[in-house]
Amino acid sequence: MNIYKLLKLNRDIRSNRLKLLLIFMAQLLNRRYYSVRIDPIFACNLRCLMCYFSKSRKAQPKTFSKEELELLAKNLFGNALQVMVGCGAEPTIHPDFIYLVELAKKHNVPHVGIVTNGQLLSKNDLLTLSSAGLNELTLSIHATQKETYERFMVDAKWEKLIGLLENIKTLKDDSKIAFSIRMNFTANPDNIQELEQFFDVFGDYPINTLQVRPIMEIGGAYFKPFSGESLSLYNRVIESLRTTCKKHGTTLLANTQNPSSQQKRNPVIAQTYKYVSPQVVVDNNFLWQTETYRQFLKRTGWHKAMLKSIFSIQPNNSTTDLAERFGGQYDVL
Repeated sequence: MNIYKLLKLNRDIRSNRLKLLLIFMAQLLNRRYYSVRIDPIFACNLRCLMCYFSKSRKAQPKTFSKEELELLAKNLFGNALQVMVGCGAEPTIHPDFIYLVELAKKHNVPHVGIVTNGQLLSKNDLLTLSSAGLNELTLSIHATQKETYERFMVDAKWEKLIGLLENIKTLKDDSKIAFSIRMNFTANPDNIQELEQFFDVFGDYPINTLQVRPIMEIGGAYFKPFSGESLSLYNRVIESLRTTCKKHGTTLLANTQNPSSQQKRNPVIAQTYKYVSPQVVVDNNFLWQTETYRQFLKRTGWHKAMLKSIFSIQPNNSTTDLAERFGGQYDVL
């Protein structure tokens, strides 16, 4: 399944009312329609300056056990079109992060990915993830130069990133891993220009997708939004990347509509992105250990409320939900 074709289709369909109706029908017919974004532990090995772990939020010791992960998969993955392991924390510090990939594939989830800073991934991990059925490995980088990378990704080592990419290239060349590679670049006025050298630095590695995500105010030690001259620079860099990505056969995801503003609540995203962590599983009223998500929706009158929302969509408000904010609305360029 090509998840990026679905993202493009989503952007091409302009009517939220139609999208909500399709979601309603998918749920009614027991089809797959949502993305699960799961942090098996809410903690990180880094203190990236643009992230809340650098300032406003502390790691939480609570974690999912292996048995709890099995229950989650049983009760939530049935209608999942996608499961992304890692959303607002670092999944590879959880001992069962690879088992979570296995569980998603056991429940026939079409697209399973991991979002990670990659600092803890070994060559053997890459092989095991491929055997588990991983579809996509997403690496957070935020720079193309060593000094900037280590400045923004505090406690990360540039040499570990390059070593990981070399392992990926070697294993890909030997046809020992099959998953695709995506790089996530959180852009700000101080690193945006480095994207012009992206393929000079990473062009020899098998990068399938590049996502450029404008900085958001999430409580990090560093926050500088795009405005004025820096916003014009952002737009020029994205336009240049559009050409170079096509030349290299790389899919580009980028926010081209509101890079200077914060993510607003979107009724479609609210229905299709399900955030999970040891602190909250989708909704505080979801009894995930004893009921399926379908049973929860039926118990809470979702179908009636959904029909009402289809015919009376409310104005967007800002959102603090991690899955919504990190999912966002991006153009497939």
